Amino acid sequence: MAGYEVRRIRNIGIIAHIDAGKTTLTERILYYTGKIHRMGEVHEGTAEMDWMDQERERGITISAAATTVQWKEHAINIIDTPGHVDFTAEVERSLRVLDGAIVLFSGVEGVESQSEAVWRQADRYRVPRIAFVNKLDRVGSDFEGALQDMVDKLGATVLAVAVPWRDGEGRLIGMVDLVRRTALRWDPEGFGRRVEALPIPPEIASEAEEWRERLLEKLAEVSDAVAERFLGGADISPRELVAAIRTATLERLWVPVLGGAVLENIGVQPVLDAVVDFLPSPEEVPPIHGFPPRGEREARRASAEEPFAALVFKVATDPYAERLLYTRIYSGRAAEGDIVLNATGGRKVRLVRLFRLHANRRERLDSVEAGDIVGVIASGPVFTGETLCDPDHPLLLERISFPEPVVFFAVEPRSEREEPELRAALARIAQEDPTFRVREDEATGQLLVGGMGELQLEVQLRRVREEFGVAHRVGKPIVAYREALARAVDIVEEWAQVLAGRGQYARIHVRFEPLTRGGGFEFRSTVPAEVLPPEFVEAVRRGIEGGLGASPIGGFPVTDLRATLHGGRCHPADSSEDAFEACGTQALRRALEEGGVVLLEPVAEGDIITPAEYLGEVVSDLGRRRGEIQSIHTRGVVDAIRCSIPLGETFGYATQLRSLTQGRAVHTLRVTRYDAVPEGIAREVLRSRGYDG
Repeated sequence: MAGYEVRRIRNIGIIAHIDAGKTTLTERILYYTGKIHRMGEVHEGTAEMDWMDQERERGITISAAATTVQWKEHAINIIDTPGHVDFTAEVERSLRVLDGAIVLFSGVEGVESQSEAVWRQADRYRVPRIAFVNKLDRVGSDFEGALQDMVDKLGATVLAVAVPWRDGEGRLIGMVDLVRRTALRWDPEGFGRRVEALPIPPEIASEAEEWRERLLEKLAEVSDAVAERFLGGADISPRELVAAIRTATLERLWVPVLGGAVLENIGVQPVLDAVVDFLPSPEEVPPIHGFPPRGEREARRASAEEPFAALVFKVATDPYAERLLYTRIYSGRAAEGDIVLNATGGRKVRLVRLFRLHANRRERLDSVEAGDIVGVIASGPVFTGETLCDPDHPLLLERISFPEPVVFFAVEPRSEREEPELRAALARIAQEDPTFRVREDEATGQLLVGGMGELQLEVQLRRVREEFGVAHRVGKPIVAYREALARAVDIVEEWAQVLAGRGQYARIHVRFEPLTRGGGFEFRSTVPAEVLPPEFVEAVRRGIEGGLGASPIGGFPVTDLRATLHGGRCHPADSSEDAFEACGTQALRRALEEGGVVLLEPVAEGDIITPAEYLGEVVSDLGRRRGEIQSIHTRGVVDAIRCSIPLGETFGYATQLRSLTQGRAVHTLRVTRYDAVPEGIAREVLRSRGYDG
């Protein structure tokens, strides 16, 4: 980043369950760092980072927004991510390019289901993180309970570095900084901009000392310097403690935990200090790895002296240049006007414009270098997950993987004349959102759009009407069923055709077996090369895998299948890869027809938080929806129901839940697995697709 050494850059994300306070925290950070001069509020629809009209109307974050702030001579690139499960792809792609994260938890609700989901995502990408327990001013908030929840539900080793300072009535006054042994109080008149560091009051001194002892005991396990001074009874300086906490955080051994009440402007500045003190710079995370066109895996360090390599992690529609590329620069440097290689697409593009991003505004840049997260406008097509690199030193970085859609809507134009415009608008949105898919239903011929949930599809289809000006009609939501083989079968398939005057011959023997749920697809071969050349074996695999997209029974994708090629025969003149590929596809069709299928449906898991007086009605309604209750925990005046429920039974559930509880219950459900559909329902679904077997 221009003007900053790489070691003074932090690339972080703010992630959490919906309504934990992510955007509110970001607004305070922008205000206290001087990026904005008036704080916006999510509940008032004035949040700076929630710039889309729909975000302000709904009071939720829909699209990950990026900004850059300065704090204590460091540049901090921040991505504020959505908390709603339907927009989990925004979190996924953000974590892929971030070096650290702030994870928010509610001091009242503790670790909620979506908190677990984003925590696991951060685990998968090996992202060091700090935690912030919010809403400590609320009745029923419990800082220590939230810490224990993190231990029990997340398996985290937590390190409290700041604890609540309360008065005799339990009201939150400020926070106690255990590292520097001070009590912090925020000035309410100045919107929390001024922080007083005071001596710890006598009435909380003993409790604060207990917390500090726990902190030192844990740090002694990872720092010889701290252990030596702690065991010797010597005083340990804040600098030594910060160094030890930083080491434990970067190695992902422990998670430093802070707290406060963001809406009341309590506890924000220590979060910025913790980002600088504990989270890594780009040069402190492992080098990025990729593959050159020929050769073995290659590493690139976060240095401007290395060849240029960058990953496009998001594509957004831009009112001035059509497409804005959110890009993480991993190595090297590039200037406006440079020609770079799109290594994924195999074509060169010019960097037409470079920008520093701030929500939906931007600041023009002359050049970018290692460590930057910037906006790019390119001269040619570039899509999410693609690599931009130095043409003389090509490198292909690993793409970002996204989940498959679990729900579809049928969409149709008002007239045939408007169909091309509708398809073009849907294609534009699909380029931006990798979990938004557009396809035609083979059985009905309908145009379908798919995604992670009703809310996501409603948001994107409203954009089609408002941004792209294309009116359309929308059908009821459709579950994205899958099919699995019911029982193992052995298939001997022969393909003998004459195409364009030339014979095409292939013969194979394949055993098809069902795998456990979530098993995906496996292909094996026991055929010697002298019987079938490797290229024919690979063609069989391609043919079977190509046929998994639509079963001949219900037309749904096929999953949880193992195919083992045991034998085959080829003709010296008439056999080809095309023949063996077609033979593989035909063998799969026969296997599904002879072995039968099991229809699978997506199942959502999560929490329903309801006032205790409505528990009976909510539980009864879940039973009618084929829901399974895993646990019920009482948290003060509310009950938290952890449950699973078939996705098809959740359509319209938000309205029903509001009706049952006078609008006081909330729920968070996300698809976690596929299970077999009960036989009677499966028969009805398949019959509606024209299958009478």
